Amino acid sequence: MVLCIVISSKQKPYLALGLMVAIVTGCAQQPAPKSPAPIVDSSSTVELPPDDSEHSSQYWLQQAARESVSRQPALLLKAASAALKEADPTLTLSITRELAVQPEPWLQRQLSALELQAWLQLEQYQTALSIVEQTNLGQLDEDARIAFSLAAARLFKQLNQPGKAAFWLLQWDELTALQQHSGDEWQRLWRLLSQLDPVQLNQLRVDAGPRTLAWLQLTRSVQQQLEQSGDLTRTLHQWQRNYAYMPDVSELPTAIGQLTELVPYQPKRIAVLLPIHGQLRQHAQSIQNGILAAASNQPELELFFLDSMQGTELLSQELQALNIDFVIGPLQRSQVDSIQQDANWLWPTLFLNQSSQQQSLNDEHYFFSLSLEDEGSQLAEFFQRRNFNRPVVIYAQNPGSERLARHFSRQWQQYGHSSPELYSFQSRDELEPVIARLLDLEQSRQRVRQISQLIPGTVESEPHSRLDIDAIYLIADPTQTRLIKPFLDVSVSPTAPSLPIYASSRSHSIQADRSDHRDLAGLTLTDMPWMLSDQQSQALRAEFDQLFPEQDENLQRLFAMGYDALLLIPQLQQQRAFPALRYRGLTGTLGLTETQTIRRELNWARYSQRELQLIQEP
Repeated sequence: MVLCIVISSKQKPYLALGLMVAIVTGCAQQPAPKSPAPIVDSSSTVELPPDDSEHSSQYWLQQAARESVSRQPALLLKAASAALKEADPTLTLSITRELAVQPEPWLQRQLSALELQAWLQLEQYQTALSIVEQTNLGQLDEDARIAFSLAAARLFKQLNQPGKAAFWLLQWDELTALQQHSGDEWQRLWRLLSQLDPVQLNQLRVDAGPRTLAWLQLTRSVQQQLEQSGDLTRTLHQWQRNYAYMPDVSELPTAIGQLTELVPYQPKRIAVLLPIHGQLRQHAQSIQNGILAAASNQPELELFFLDSMQGTELLSQELQALNIDFVIGPLQRSQVDSIQQDANWLWPTLFLNQSSQQQSLNDEHYFFSLSLEDEGSQLAEFFQRRNFNRPVVIYAQNPGSERLARHFSRQWQQYGHSSPELYSFQSRDELEPVIARLLDLEQSRQRVRQISQLIPGTVESEPHSRLDIDAIYLIADPTQTRLIKPFLDVSVSPTAPSLPIYASSRSHSIQADRSDHRDLAGLTLTDMPWMLSDQQSQALRAEFDQLFPEQDENLQRLFAMGYDALLLIPQLQQQRAFPALRYRGLTGTLGLTETQTIRRELNWARYSQRELQLIQEP
């Protein structure tokens, strides 16, 4: 293969790209080479060729091969951009690497946006994150800032970080305030803003521009009106008067307009489908008790408890005969799947389990369970906010603990991190070697032995544990936790920084807490408010303990689930339309995901020398 363009010494940075063009197109007849154009002054601005989205990357590469040195960079930028549209990010990165050696500031102000989009297409999120962290948005050209902001928003949406995704879409909105566009990005922006809690919204106010402040005020006003059942239409028009430079109310995302027409569920006749007979009857009874307790202050409400073990067709006939408005249950997943797939099921339903389907097939089907996965997601999100990099997971070898450990690992990786270290154990005898392996104590002991052989006399030293671990996530039952925590305390070397240890609700037991728990001092865990006797539920808890003394703790949790299930019903429509809305229940702070699944955020607690104390997020 012969390169058919003349390359001067000043053209060497583009030699590889010229060769790439030659390989693709072959040797075409070329005009006589022009005299090299003067090098563009670093402070000047180079006029880019007119934008023509119909041209391919290969077209622009061919044009660059025919042009003078001064014209080639602009044409190569066009080629790199076209390659992104063609889903060829590898070509884009090849071009940007060639251009990166050029000193012209106008050129460097374009490259970061192209590189970020390319790595995003390649799903190399860690590399994309590093570009976002290293780039000063103000140093990019305007068009590059716009493209960079949109790409960064997509990156953080992919990494399940809606707060950061919203930040970058707000940056885009500030930059494109005077431009005409379809409004699709406003739709995406509103979906993100409607997920954020007050803390996340306040973080977006820092150094915010006028449009960002207007969007945040709109989000806050809408949430307040939904929580108070206020006049949302009036609120929107007042916002428009206060922020006349923002889009007209008619141009706002359609989801906002739909909120003005929202009618909450207000059922008067509710059917509860539970396995009243059989092996799960105790579970059903606990859920039923919770529902009845929640209904005690609603005298106008009629409840009908039906045996869910009947077939779907028989249940439908009973529900129609009873003129039911809303359904709670069933509890078993197989029955949930059967009802969910029944096209003739006419009632809005809050299922008491997850579905095997990835997506709800019906807008009025909701899913509520005491999912272990909620805890794993909460800890992964917490570690991400704390900027942890190397958490370690210790879990007992049983299906529930392993499921939670694997889910935490997947969630952690979705934030762009590598897989956390996972250590499992089956018996007490395995604990010491597992912890020694986790902390690299054996390597430290080996170094001590080697030094002892070199130095006469006795060497007084103790093993030093590794220093790169941010935190330990412990997934074990109460008995196992009371064995592991002291092992960890004595294994971490005194000279090492304090190593925080977090545990799941599987480590917590009200009954076990009545015995000595000094060995647990410093352990932080998550659990539902009902099991931590927070202030909101203390009166109900005292009444419950009097009625059901010494009840199994798993059944206590199901009582709380039944209680929340009934009180969630009026919240579901609003939460579906505005996911940031939360209901503070006995099982946690409850919100609705995109798959119409209730997600729980559990309370935090920490053991002191004397007791387990409720704390704010640590």
